[in-house]
Amino acid sequence: MSTFSKKLKKLTLSAFLMLVLGAKLSSTVYNYQPSFELNPLYDGIELGLGAVTAGSAFIFDKFFPFKSSTLDPKVLDKEKIPDMDLFFAGPYNKTLHYIGTGTAFLALFTPAMFAILPDTEWLTIGVMYAETLLFAYGIKEWIKLGVFRARPYMYFDGYPKDKVEDGDWNCSFPSGHTTYAFAGAAFTTLLFCQYFPESKWKYAVAGTSFGIAAITGALRMASGNHFYTDVLCGAVIGTACGLIIPTLHTKTYYEKHLGRNKSARVSVMPDGLNVSFAL
Repeated sequence: MSTFSKKLKKLTLSAFLMLVLGAKLSSTVYNYQPSFELNPLYDGIELGLGAVTAGSAFIFDKFFPFKSSTLDPKVLDKEKIPDMDLFFAGPYNKTLHYIGTGTAFLALFTPAMFAILPDTEWLTIGVMYAETLLFAYGIKEWIKLGVFRARPYMYFDGYPKDKVEDGDWNCSFPSGHTTYAFAGAAFTTLLFCQYFPESKWKYAVAGTSFGIAAITGALRMASGNHFYTDVLCGAVIGTACGLIIPTLHTKTYYEKHLGRNKSARVSVMPDGLNVSFAL
């Protein structure tokens, strides 16, 4: 592995540790403010819609694919690639591919830092994040199913033959890694700002979270897996899901639009779960 790759791994790991440190200091110095609620009805609907969106995309991808994965050299015409996309296009780089996957997972798991909060918040955060990822995955996959776009590395020598064999070579738009990375970054940033509105670490958490996500997008381009517009679309989808879903669970949203009927709170107790409802 190159010196650059090692430095990048250390940088992203240090960034994640800074996130955890910021959350820990904020939970110590500032009193966290419970800002989110679950609602059995609305969350049932949201989870159901998310599961249908993600599940149907998965089923169609595996059993009823819309597009052929057969490689036709005629479609690989650089003249048809927009100038901005062509500027960032490059051959396949396996090392950067793996590093980009690592940073994507790092961004995806940034919400784990909220484990420092009281256990009464864990289920709420978990359900919100599950809904976020279901919608992010489903929307991204449905777009991939309907858009035929060869990956950048196909326009260069030395492209990975296994990607052609498994049909992944024409699934460039949008970038899934970037979608997940920005979903995690947006989700983490919004929750931190809601839980610790007075914390001086807000900007550091936002900058670090989105910084890791941006690095992921850059690595997906540098590794030859995606064009610029693939990454841009993935960032929009992920950010939208990461912001909209938790916003729908804020107490102010419930009070303004849905009322406070049947909000639920669950806490993990030594002898089981404690479930309470506010009618």
